[in-house]
Amino acid sequence: MTQTKKRAYSSVLIATLFALAAVLALVPSAVTAHADVAYGNTYGNVAAVQARLATLGYYKSSIDGKWGSGTTAAVKKFQTDNGLKADGVVGSGTASKLKVKLPISGGISYGKTAFNVGAVQARLKTYGYYTGTVDGVWGNGTLRAVLKYQSDRGMTVDGVVGSGTAGKLGVTLSTAAKTGGISKGKTAANIRAVQTALKSAGYYTSTVDGAWGNRTLCAVLHFQSDTGLAVDGVVGAGTEKKLGIDLSSGGNTGTGTTGNISDSDLNLLARCVYGESRGEPYNGQVAVAAVVLNRVRSSKFPNTIYGVIYQRGAFTAVSDGQINLTPNESAYNAARDALNGWDPTGGCLYYYNPATATSSWIWSLTVHIKIGKHNFAL
Repeated sequence: MTQTKKRAYSSVLIATLFALAAVLALVPSAVTAHADVAYGNTYGNVAAVQARLATLGYYKSSIDGKWGSGTTAAVKKFQTDNGLKADGVVGSGTASKLKVKLPISGGISYGKTAFNVGAVQARLKTYGYYTGTVDGVWGNGTLRAVLKYQSDRGMTVDGVVGSGTAGKLGVTLSTAAKTGGISKGKTAANIRAVQTALKSAGYYTSTVDGAWGNRTLCAVLHFQSDTGLAVDGVVGAGTEKKLGIDLSSGGNTGTGTTGNISDSDLNLLARCVYGESRGEPYNGQVAVAAVVLNRVRSSKFPNTIYGVIYQRGAFTAVSDGQINLTPNESAYNAARDALNGWDPTGGCLYYYNPATATSSWIWSLTVHIKIGKHNFAL
Protein backbone atom coordinates (compact mmCIF):
# COMPACT_ATOMS: atom_id res chain seq x y z
CA MET A 1 0.00 0.00 0.00
CA THR A 2 1.38 3.39 -0.92
CA GLN A 3 1.90 6.10 1.65
CA THR A 4 -0.91 8.11 0.05
CA LYS A 5 -3.37 5.18 0.29
CA LYS A 6 -2.36 4.58 3.92
CA ARG A 7 -3.12 8.18 4.79
CA ALA A 8 -6.48 7.98 3.03
CA TYR A 9 -7.36 4.74 4.84
CA SER A 10 -6.41 6.23 8.20
CA SER A 11 -8.56 9.26 7.54
CA VAL A 12 -11.56 7.08 6.68
CA LEU A 13 -11.01 4.94 9.80
CA ILE A 14 -10.81 7.98 12.06
CA ALA A 15 -13.94 9.46 10.51
CA THR A 16 -15.75 6.16 10.99
CA LEU A 17 -14.74 5.98 14.65
CA PHE A 18 -15.95 9.54 15.27
CA ALA A 19 -19.25 8.73 13.58
CA LEU A 20 -19.64 5.59 15.68
CA ALA A 21 -18.94 7.54 18.86
CA ALA A 22 -21.59 10.08 17.89
CA VAL A 23 -24.12 7.32 17.30
CA LEU A 24 -23.35 5.68 20.65
CA ALA A 25 -23.81 9.04 22.38
CA LEU A 26 -27.38 9.05 21.11
CA VAL A 27 -28.20 5.63 22.52
CA PRO A 28 -30.55 6.06 25.55
CA SER A 29 -28.83 5.65 28.88
CA ALA A 30 -31.59 3.25 29.93
CA VAL A 31 -29.40 0.39 28.85
CA THR A 32 -27.53 1.06 32.12
CA ALA A 33 -29.61 0.53 35.28
CA HIS A 34 -30.32 3.85 37.02
CA ALA A 35 -30.63 3.22 40.76
CA ASP A 36 -33.29 5.35 42.46
CA VAL A 37 -36.91 5.44 43.62
CA ALA A 38 -39.41 4.95 40.83
CA TYR A 39 -41.70 7.52 42.50
CA GLY A 40 -38.98 10.17 42.58
CA ASN A 41 -35.95 10.84 44.72
CA THR A 42 -37.72 13.22 47.09
CA TYR A 43 -36.43 13.59 50.62
CA GLY A 44 -39.34 11.62 52.05
CA ASN A 45 -39.15 8.76 49.54
CA VAL A 46 -35.41 8.24 49.94
CA ALA A 47 -35.51 8.65 53.73
CA ALA A 48 -38.31 6.07 53.98
CA VAL A 49 -36.31 3.55 51.96
CA GLN A 50 -33.19 4.24 54.02
CA ALA A 51 -35.16 3.90 57.27
CA ARG A 52 -36.48 0.46 56.36
CA LEU A 53 -33.12 -0.74 55.08
CA ALA A 54 -31.52 0.49 58.31
CA THR A 55 -34.08 -1.35 60.44
CA LEU A 56 -33.48 -4.54 58.44
CA GLY A 57 -29.70 -4.23 58.70
CA TYR A 58 -28.93 -3.45 55.07
CA TYR A 59 -28.10 0.23 55.44
CA LYS A 60 -25.50 1.48 57.92
CA SER A 61 -25.16 5.17 57.04
CA SER A 62 -27.23 8.12 58.27
CA ILE A 63 -30.80 8.53 57.13
CA ASP A 64 -30.38 11.77 55.21
CA GLY A 65 -32.88 11.51 52.37
CA LYS A 66 -30.10 11.66 49.76
CA TRP A 67 -29.61 8.87 47.26
CA GLY A 68 -26.03 7.67 47.01
CA SER A 69 -23.91 4.62 46.31
CA GLY A 70 -24.50 3.28 49.82
CA THR A 71 -28.25 3.37 49.33
CA THR A 72 -27.94 1.71 45.91
CA ALA A 73 -25.80 -1.10 47.31
CA ALA A 74 -28.22 -1.66 50.19
CA VAL A 75 -31.23 -1.81 47.84
CA LYS A 76 -29.49 -4.30 45.52
CA LYS A 77 -28.51 -6.54 48.42
CA PHE A 78 -32.09 -6.45 49.76
CA GLN A 79 -33.47 -7.24 46.31
CA THR A 80 -31.09 -10.18 45.87
CA ASP A 81 -31.97 -11.62 49.27
CA ASN A 82 -35.69 -11.34 48.52
CA GLY A 83 -35.69 -12.82 45.03
CA LEU A 84 -36.18 -9.50 43.27
CA LYS A 85 -34.37 -8.14 40.25
CA ALA A 86 -31.24 -6.52 41.67
CA ASP A 87 -31.40 -3.31 39.66
CA GLY A 88 -31.23 -0.89 42.59
CA VAL A 89 -34.54 0.69 41.61
CA VAL A 90 -37.27 0.89 44.26
CA GLY A 91 -40.42 0.23 42.31
CA SER A 92 -43.73 -1.15 43.55
CA GLY A 93 -42.37 -4.65 44.12
CA THR A 94 -39.38 -3.58 46.17
CA ALA A 95 -41.45 -0.99 48.06
CA SER A 96 -44.02 -3.65 48.94
CA LYS A 97 -41.35 -6.00 50.26
CA LEU A 98 -39.86 -3.13 52.27
CA LYS A 99 -43.32 -2.24 53.69
CA VAL A 100 -42.89 1.32 52.48
CA LYS A 101 -45.94 3.16 51.15
CA LEU A 102 -44.66 5.39 48.36
CA PRO A 103 -44.79 8.23 47.53
CA ILE A 104 -44.18 9.75 50.96
CA SER A 105 -45.85 13.03 51.83
CA GLY A 106 -45.72 12.83 55.60
CA GLY A 107 -47.74 14.75 58.16
CA ILE A 108 -50.40 14.29 60.82
CA SER A 109 -53.84 13.05 59.90
CA TYR A 110 -55.42 15.41 62.45
CA GLY A 111 -53.56 18.48 61.14
CA LYS A 112 -50.07 19.94 61.46
CA THR A 113 -50.98 22.26 64.32
CA ALA A 114 -48.30 23.40 66.75
CA PHE A 115 -49.84 21.24 69.46
CA ASN A 116 -50.03 18.06 67.36
CA VAL A 117 -46.55 18.46 65.89
CA GLY A 118 -45.06 19.46 69.24
CA ALA A 119 -46.58 16.46 71.00
CA VAL A 120 -45.26 14.08 68.34
CA GLN A 121 -41.81 15.67 68.44
CA ALA A 122 -41.76 15.47 72.23
CA ARG A 123 -42.49 11.76 72.28
CA LEU A 124 -40.06 11.00 69.46
CA LYS A 125 -37.36 12.98 71.27
CA THR A 126 -38.00 11.07 74.50
CA TYR A 127 -37.61 7.82 72.56
CA GLY A 128 -34.40 9.02 70.88
CA TYR A 129 -35.72 9.34 67.32
CA TYR A 130 -35.93 13.11 67.06
CA THR A 131 -32.80 15.18 67.59
CA GLY A 132 -34.08 18.66 66.80
CA THR A 133 -35.83 21.23 68.95
CA VAL A 134 -39.41 20.56 70.02
CA ASP A 135 -40.86 23.60 68.25
CA GLY A 136 -44.18 22.45 66.81
CA VAL A 137 -42.95 22.97 63.24
CA TRP A 138 -43.13 20.05 60.80
CA GLY A 139 -39.92 19.59 58.81
CA ASN A 140 -37.60 16.95 57.39
CA GLY A 141 -36.18 16.20 60.82
CA THR A 142 -39.63 15.36 62.17
CA LEU A 143 -40.53 13.35 59.05
CA ARG A 144 -37.29 11.36 59.30
CA ALA A 145 -37.96 10.55 62.94
CA VAL A 146 -41.52 9.40 62.19
CA LEU A 147 -40.33 7.19 59.31
CA LYS A 148 -37.66 5.50 61.43
CA TYR A 149 -40.05 5.05 64.36
CA GLN A 150 -42.67 3.44 62.12
CA SER A 151 -40.02 1.24 60.53
CA ASP A 152 -38.61 0.02 63.84
CA ARG A 153 -42.10 -0.70 65.17
CA GLY A 154 -43.00 -2.83 62.14
CA MET A 155 -45.67 -0.41 60.97
CA THR A 156 -46.35 0.61 57.39
CA VAL A 157 -43.84 3.35 56.67
CA ASP A 158 -45.79 6.28 55.26
CA GLY A 159 -44.57 9.20 57.39
CA VAL A 160 -48.11 10.06 58.48
CA VAL A 161 -48.97 10.14 62.16
CA GLY A 162 -52.44 8.67 62.21
CA SER A 163 -54.28 6.98 65.06
CA GLY A 164 -52.01 3.92 64.92
CA THR A 165 -48.72 5.80 65.13
CA ALA A 166 -50.14 8.25 67.67
CA GLY A 167 -51.35 5.34 69.81
CA LYS A 168 -47.90 3.75 69.73
CA LEU A 169 -46.34 7.08 70.68
CA GLY A 170 -48.79 7.56 73.51
CA VAL A 171 -50.17 10.91 72.42
CA THR A 172 -53.74 12.06 71.91
CA LEU A 173 -53.91 14.32 68.89
CA SER A 174 -56.53 17.01 68.45
CA THR A 175 -58.72 17.77 65.45
CA ALA A 176 -59.13 21.32 66.73
CA ALA A 177 -56.43 23.88 67.46
CA LYS A 178 -55.11 23.50 71.02
CA THR A 179 -52.77 25.89 72.75
CA GLY A 180 -52.35 24.22 76.12
CA GLY A 181 -52.23 26.39 79.20
CA ILE A 182 -52.30 26.43 82.98
CA SER A 183 -55.23 24.91 84.83
CA LYS A 184 -55.08 27.68 87.46
CA GLY A 185 -55.11 30.39 84.81
CA LYS A 186 -52.76 31.89 82.22
CA THR A 187 -51.84 34.85 84.36
CA ALA A 188 -48.54 36.55 83.65
CA ALA A 189 -47.24 35.51 87.07
CA ASN A 190 -48.16 31.86 86.56
CA ILE A 191 -46.67 31.78 83.08
CA ARG A 192 -43.44 33.34 84.30
CA ALA A 193 -43.21 30.75 87.08
CA VAL A 194 -43.70 27.90 84.58
CA GLN A 195 -41.19 29.39 82.13
CA THR A 196 -38.62 29.89 84.88
CA ALA A 197 -38.95 26.30 86.07
CA LEU A 198 -38.76 24.94 82.52
CA LYS A 199 -35.73 27.11 81.82
CA SER A 200 -33.97 25.79 84.92
CA ALA A 201 -34.71 22.25 83.76
CA GLY A 202 -33.32 22.96 80.29
CA TYR A 203 -36.59 22.75 78.37
CA TYR A 204 -37.25 26.45 77.73
CA THR A 205 -34.57 28.60 76.12
CA SER A 206 -36.46 31.80 75.31
CA THR A 207 -37.06 34.91 77.39
CA VAL A 208 -39.12 34.58 80.56
CA ASP A 209 -41.75 37.12 79.54
CA GLY A 210 -45.00 35.87 81.08
CA ALA A 211 -46.48 35.35 77.60
CA TRP A 212 -47.95 31.99 76.71
CA GLY A 213 -47.01 30.96 73.18
CA ASN A 214 -45.86 28.02 71.09
CA ARG A 215 -42.40 27.99 72.66
CA THR A 216 -43.82 27.66 76.15
CA LEU A 217 -46.38 25.09 74.97
CA CYS A 218 -43.70 22.96 73.27
CA ALA A 219 -41.44 23.16 76.32
CA VAL A 220 -44.31 21.90 78.49
CA LEU A 221 -45.03 19.07 76.03
CA HIS A 222 -41.37 18.01 76.01
CA PHE A 223 -41.15 18.15 79.81
CA GLN A 224 -44.35 16.12 80.20
CA SER A 225 -43.10 13.47 77.77
CA ASP A 226 -39.74 13.07 79.49
CA THR A 227 -41.27 12.86 82.95
CA GLY A 228 -43.97 10.30 82.13
CA LEU A 229 -46.91 12.69 82.35
CA ALA A 230 -49.85 12.92 79.96
CA VAL A 231 -48.64 14.98 77.00
CA ASP A 232 -51.47 17.51 76.83
CA GLY A 233 -49.64 20.83 77.12
CA VAL A 234 -51.65 21.82 80.19
CA VAL A 235 -49.85 22.61 83.44
CA GLY A 236 -52.16 20.87 85.89
CA ALA A 237 -51.45 19.56 89.37
CA GLY A 238 -49.18 16.75 88.16
CA THR A 239 -47.03 18.94 85.91
CA GLU A 240 -46.94 21.66 88.54
CA LYS A 241 -45.68 19.18 91.11
CA LYS A 242 -43.03 17.75 88.77
CA LEU A 243 -41.83 21.27 88.03
CA GLY A 244 -41.58 21.96 91.75
CA ILE A 245 -43.69 25.11 91.68
CA ASP A 246 -46.82 26.32 93.45
CA LEU A 247 -48.98 28.39 91.13
CA SER A 248 -51.61 30.87 92.19
CA SER A 249 -55.31 30.28 91.56
CA GLY A 250 -56.97 33.39 90.17
CA GLY A 251 -56.76 36.87 91.61
CA ASN A 252 -54.26 39.57 90.79
CA THR A 253 -50.99 37.75 91.31
CA GLY A 254 -48.67 39.91 89.23
CA THR A 255 -46.97 43.21 89.96
CA GLY A 256 -48.30 46.58 88.89
CA THR A 257 -51.96 45.59 89.10
CA THR A 258 -54.87 48.02 89.45
CA GLY A 259 -56.15 46.33 92.58
CA ASN A 260 -59.60 44.74 92.77
CA ILE A 261 -61.39 44.88 89.46
CA SER A 262 -65.14 44.74 88.98
CA ASP A 263 -66.79 42.49 86.42
CA SER A 264 -68.06 45.56 84.56
CA ASP A 265 -64.54 47.05 84.31
CA LEU A 266 -63.09 43.72 83.14
CA ASN A 267 -65.82 43.46 80.53
CA LEU A 268 -65.22 47.04 79.37
CA LEU A 269 -61.46 46.50 79.11
CA ALA A 270 -62.02 43.28 77.13
CA ARG A 271 -64.42 45.13 74.81
CA CYS A 272 -61.79 47.80 74.26
CA VAL A 273 -59.18 45.15 73.45
CA TYR A 274 -61.53 43.40 71.06
CA GLY A 275 -62.65 46.59 69.34
CA GLU A 276 -59.13 47.98 69.01
CA SER A 277 -56.94 44.94 68.38
CA ARG A 278 -58.76 41.77 67.38
CA GLY A 279 -56.69 40.05 64.74
CA GLU A 280 -53.46 41.32 66.30
CA PRO A 281 -50.91 38.96 67.92
CA TYR A 282 -51.90 38.00 71.46
CA ASN A 283 -49.13 40.07 73.05
CA GLY A 284 -50.38 42.99 70.94
CA GLN A 285 -53.84 42.58 72.48
CA VAL A 286 -52.33 42.52 75.96
CA ALA A 287 -50.35 45.64 75.03
CA VAL A 288 -53.55 47.55 74.19
CA ALA A 289 -55.04 46.64 77.58
CA ALA A 290 -51.74 47.62 79.25
CA VAL A 291 -51.86 51.08 77.64
CA VAL A 292 -55.32 51.60 79.13
CA LEU A 293 -54.07 50.61 82.59
CA ASN A 294 -50.92 52.72 82.23
CA ARG A 295 -53.17 55.71 81.57
CA VAL A 296 -55.24 54.90 84.64
CA ARG A 297 -52.05 55.12 86.73
CA SER A 298 -50.84 58.29 84.99
CA SER A 299 -51.71 61.77 86.29
CA LYS A 300 -52.22 62.86 82.66
CA PHE A 301 -55.37 60.79 82.25
CA PRO A 302 -58.57 59.88 84.14
CA ASN A 303 -57.98 57.48 87.02
CA THR A 304 -60.57 54.85 86.09
CA ILE A 305 -60.80 52.33 83.26
CA TYR A 306 -64.17 53.77 82.24
CA GLY A 307 -62.79 57.32 82.27
CA VAL A 308 -59.75 56.41 80.18
CA ILE A 309 -61.63 54.43 77.55
CA TYR A 310 -64.44 56.95 77.15
CA GLN A 311 -62.19 60.03 77.21
CA ARG A 312 -63.20 62.11 74.18
CA GLY A 313 -61.33 61.04 71.02
CA ALA A 314 -59.09 58.58 72.86
CA PHE A 315 -60.05 55.30 71.18
CA THR A 316 -61.33 54.62 67.68
CA ALA A 317 -63.44 51.71 68.92
CA VAL A 318 -65.51 54.16 70.98
CA SER A 319 -65.89 56.59 68.08
CA ASP A 320 -67.06 53.97 65.57
CA GLY A 321 -69.14 51.89 67.99
CA GLN A 322 -66.98 48.75 68.00
CA ILE A 323 -66.65 49.11 71.76
CA ASN A 324 -70.14 47.59 71.92
CA LEU A 325 -69.13 44.34 70.19
CA THR A 326 -69.06 41.13 72.24
CA PRO A 327 -65.42 40.29 73.11
CA ASN A 328 -64.01 36.81 72.56
CA GLU A 329 -62.03 34.68 75.01
CA SER A 330 -58.72 36.03 73.72
CA ALA A 331 -59.76 39.59 74.53
CA TYR A 332 -60.79 38.59 78.07
CA ASN A 333 -57.53 36.72 78.60
CA ALA A 334 -55.54 39.70 77.35
CA ALA A 335 -57.40 42.00 79.71
CA ARG A 336 -56.76 39.66 82.65
CA ASP A 337 -53.07 39.30 81.80
CA ALA A 338 -52.66 43.07 81.68
CA LEU A 339 -54.49 43.41 84.99
CA ASN A 340 -52.11 40.85 86.46
CA GLY A 341 -49.08 42.89 85.56
CA TRP A 342 -48.02 41.90 82.06
CA ASP A 343 -47.08 44.98 80.07
CA PRO A 344 -45.41 44.15 76.73
CA THR A 345 -45.02 47.89 76.04
CA GLY A 346 -42.83 48.70 79.05
CA GLY A 347 -45.07 51.52 80.26
CA CYS A 348 -46.29 53.12 77.02
CA LEU A 349 -49.26 55.50 77.08
CA TYR A 350 -50.05 55.61 73.38
CA TYR A 351 -50.33 53.33 70.38
CA TYR A 352 -51.26 53.82 66.73
CA ASN A 353 -51.31 52.08 63.38
CA PRO A 354 -48.79 53.94 61.18
CA ALA A 355 -50.66 52.82 58.05
CA THR A 356 -53.90 54.53 59.08
CA ALA A 357 -52.92 57.24 61.59
CA THR A 358 -54.04 60.73 60.55
CA SER A 359 -52.92 62.80 63.54
CA SER A 360 -49.73 64.77 62.88
CA TRP A 361 -49.10 64.97 66.62
CA ILE A 362 -48.87 61.21 67.09
CA TRP A 363 -45.82 61.06 64.81
CA SER A 364 -43.86 63.26 67.21
CA LEU A 365 -43.89 60.55 69.89
CA THR A 366 -40.96 58.21 70.48
CA VAL A 367 -41.84 54.66 69.44
CA HIS A 368 -40.58 52.11 71.99
CA ILE A 369 -41.86 48.90 70.44
CA LYS A 370 -43.82 47.67 67.43
CA ILE A 371 -46.20 44.75 67.93
CA GLY A 372 -48.21 43.53 64.99
CA LYS A 373 -49.55 46.59 63.14
CA HIS A 374 -49.28 48.93 66.13
CA ASN A 375 -46.52 51.26 67.26
CA PHE A 376 -46.42 51.80 71.05
CA ALA A 377 -45.04 55.05 72.31
CA LEU A 378 -44.66 57.36 75.31
